[in-house]
Amino acid sequence: MQSEDIKVAICDDEEFYRSQLDDMVSVYGNEMDVNVSIDLYGNAKELMNNILSKSKEYDLLFLDVEMPGMTGIEMADALRKIDPWVCISFVTSYDAFAIQAFRLDALDYVMKPIKYTQVKHIIEKARIQIDYRKNAQKAEKRYLKIKSGYEDVLIDLQNVIYIEKRRNQCVFHKRDEEISCYEPLKKIYEKLDHDMFMYTHQGYIANFNHIKEVKKDVVCFGRGMEVPLSRRYHDQIKELHLDKIRRAYKDQKELEK
Repeated sequence: MQSEDIKVAICDDEEFYRSQLDDMVSVYGNEMDVNVSIDLYGNAKELMNNILSKSKEYDLLFLDVEMPGMTGIEMADALRKIDPWVCISFVTSYDAFAIQAFRLDALDYVMKPIKYTQVKHIIEKARIQIDYRKNAQKAEKRYLKIKSGYEDVLIDLQNVIYIEKRRNQCVFHKRDEEISCYEPLKKIYEKLDHDMFMYTHQGYIANFNHIKEVKKDVVCFGRGMEVPLSRRYHDQIKELHLDKIRRAYKDQKELEK
């Protein structure tokens, strides 16, 4: 089941980059199980007219900086006066445009040649803003702010598989990265939704939604990821997991009727 909808517009006068961004945003939607709708534009005036007429609404815009007629910078400048909330990312060959990007409160900018990691990072940032705009109370439970190194980082807890105490650090494990902070595991646990996150061991907290199998002394998340499971927590987690399987089986049977 897909979790949310994101409406994206890609505006670039070069078909190659429009197509490349289209492919990358689609890959992100498939990878992260997000329903992404994408519209492509070859010039900023057409996109701007659709927004002004309210025939189209978007959550995230990828705007090429240099286009004939209206540039991406000019469009963003005009758009900010009527919509301060829409997420904007510039697409450029020159990082000199970064200062203008931040002046216009853009999320970030994508450098050509475009890399998927850049696009993914920008959509992740956009999703946080979109979620807070749509439902601030729900977003407060979904995101956790931590201090990682010298930076404040917002973590999307839905994508956290488990949290580990490692010496004097807490490490948040996702499918493709780890994020660490120096806050005690106990303090982190106090900030979490306890229907979703639960201890499996004194040094591990698991995201229940990602559990695939409960064994005698480990919890498995798939793809070779697992954490220790102590006797203290085994029976409770085992029963909750079995109940989830029973409910999923019942729901499937209902759909088959």
